[in-house]
Amino acid sequence: MRFRFTTEPATFVERPNRYVVIARTSSGEHVRAHCPDPGRLRELLVPGARVHLSSTPRAGRRTTHELRFVEHPEVGTLISLDSRLANALFREAIHERRFSPFDTWTDCRAEVTAPMACGAIRSRIDFLLTDQGSERLWIEVKSATLVEDRCAYFPDAVTERGRRHVSELTEMQRAGERCAVCFVVQRPDADLLRPQWDRDPAFAAALAEAEAAGVLLRAYTTDIALTNASMIGPIPVVTGRGLSRP
Repeated sequence: MRFRFTTEPATFVERPNRYVVIARTSSGEHVRAHCPDPGRLRELLVPGARVHLSSTPRAGRRTTHELRFVEHPEVGTLISLDSRLANALFREAIHERRFSPFDTWTDCRAEVTAPMACGAIRSRIDFLLTDQGSERLWIEVKSATLVEDRCAYFPDAVTERGRRHVSELTEMQRAGERCAVCFVVQRPDADLLRPQWDRDPAFAAALAEAEAAGVLLRAYTTDIALTNASMIGPIPVVTGRGLSRP
C-alpha cells in the first residue's frame, strides 16, 4: 500500500492528552499534531524521539498536523501510530488473497452490524466475508504497536470496547457463526503476540475464552516505510499467562 500523504520529520516534545502531541519541526516551530493511537505509547513517545508528521490544516481544527510514525528511541525501527491503517492493510491483504483462511471469499463488506447483541449493544464488526457457499466469516481487526523482546502485546491500554467486541464474537461463534480476531502489528520486529494479562486482564480473559470457543486468532507483522506499508506476517497468538514461546 502506497500512502497518499507525505511526511516531514520532527522531534517529539510532549503529549498533553491522548489525542494530541506537541512536536518541534526542523525549522524550530512547535506544532500540535493529532495522535490517532490513544494507547499509552510510553516506550515510544519519549522526549526527543524522532516522529514523522503530515500537514493537515483545516478551519476549526485545533491541530495542524497528523502524527503518522515514530522511530523507536533505542533501535530506530519505524512504527506506524495510525490505528486506522491496520484495517486498510488488512483489507488490502484480503483483496490480494494473501493469507489463509481469508483467501477464498467472494464478497467482502466493511462495518457490518453484528447479528446479535453483547449485552445491550450490537457492535459494527470490521469485516464480513462470504464465500461461494454463502458461508460467513466475521472479522475484527486490532492494531498493536507495543513490542518487548520481540513479543507484541495487545492492548497497550485498557480497552473495554475491545473486550466487548471479542465477547460479542464469542457469542456469535457459539451461535453457529464463524468469527476471527486479527491483530496487525504495525512494525516488523515481533515473533508472536500475547494479550496483556497484567495491564488488561478482562480483555486477556475474553480473548482466551474466544479461542476456547473456536474463534480464529491471527496476527501479522508489518513492513513500514515513510511512503508505503504491507503486512508480512503471520506470527502466532499465544493467549496463556505463561512466558513460554511456541
